[in-house]
Amino acid sequence: SGDGNAGVAGAGSMAPAITPATAPRRVLLAGVDFTGAGHDRGRMSAPVVIVELSDFGCPYCGEFARETFPAIDRDYVQTGKVLFKYVPFVAGTFRHSREATRAAECAAEQGQFWTMADRVFETQREWRRGNAADAQMAALAGTTGVDSARFAVCYADRHTDARTARATDLADQLGVRITPSFLVNDRPVQGALPLAEFRKVIDAALLAATVER
Repeated sequence: SGDGNAGVAGAGSMAPAITPATAPRRVLLAGVDFTGAGHDRGRMSAPVVIVELSDFGCPYCGEFARETFPAIDRDYVQTGKVLFKYVPFVAGTFRHSREATRAAECAAEQGQFWTMADRVFETQREWRRGNAADAQMAALAGTTGVDSARFAVCYADRHTDARTARATDLADQLGVRITPSFLVNDRPVQGALPLAEFRKVIDAALLAATVER
């Protein structure tokens, strides 16, 4: 692991999400085009965009998801101040991460990405230790309300792996070595910062956006 709040090479409750009613916003940060990548949450025209590059197998990503994200979601995303883009990728260092990511992407095809992400992070210790990741993911998906047969077909044919490959390529373009890693507008943030520190970064970005207007 890295500095005590990061894993070396995400979402508490992520649900319910605000469903985007418009086409994906163009998101170009730090010279990398994230448009259409990952999963968006919040108002498309929000003044601040946060991109999280996260690995479902990373313990510190799970810590951020459970302990920090719920407050950020409540205070910034749900209030229209932040568009949060969650980009799950596979760093290659965490056990069963690939299966967890595939499961979340298949749940996403039935509108249940955020619910599945919650389930995956809530049970992270169990499925990382287990030896039946495929069965564990199917069982988790069954708790989200997805059609289990559709989920099974998606999971088996692995077509969502192309999305994950793109996300991993984006992480490579940014040189991500710590998970989770964030871009808050163009400011890089590495590791699962404590909530108070993350608030400072977001508030500074909101202030800068207000000045620019």
